[in-house]
Amino acid sequence: MKYIIHRLAGVMVLAVGLLTNGAAVGEGNGVILHERQKIYKALTEQGLINKDRRLVRMVHVCNLVIDKKIYPVIEVKENVRGAQVPRGVPHVFILDSSLKYVNKIYHDIGATPLYCKDNKLYWFGYLMINDMLPEGNVVTFTEDGKKMVVSAMESNDFPSQRPPQ
Repeated sequence: MKYIIHRLAGVMVLAVGLLTNGAAVGEGNGVILHERQKIYKALTEQGLINKDRRLVRMVHVCNLVIDKKIYPVIEVKENVRGAQVPRGVPHVFILDSSLKYVNKIYHDIGATPLYCKDNKLYWFGYLMINDMLPEGNVVTFTEDGKKMVVSAMESNDFPSQRPPQ
């Protein structure tokens, strides 16, 4: 069984490389989807994981492509310790191809990042950036991921995606 899973992971890596012209494989060109330990280590070393909370979810959602550079999008959910009812603190980190911090989006539990298409991150639900209007479900990134603009789009009009992203 381990061999089959390992073999499938190898095929998945190959598929990612083929679909992205190698952008997701190779040094400095992006993060392979199964490299969770590498991502966790990078987040921890940069102090992006709160030591006073309990990490309950970490997902590599997708890779943004901004000015022909790869930016992994990582969703993290942390629970507040000691709360009688689980109190989640969800946020999304935008990292560069070497996994260095670029930007962060706090969001409420009702919004979840779905996928990337070029320099846009599409969401299930609406969010505001820094608690400022407008709210929307599409975040467009420019200036090496440092600038974010939120807009609203009918979810049925979202562009189609080709897995894996």
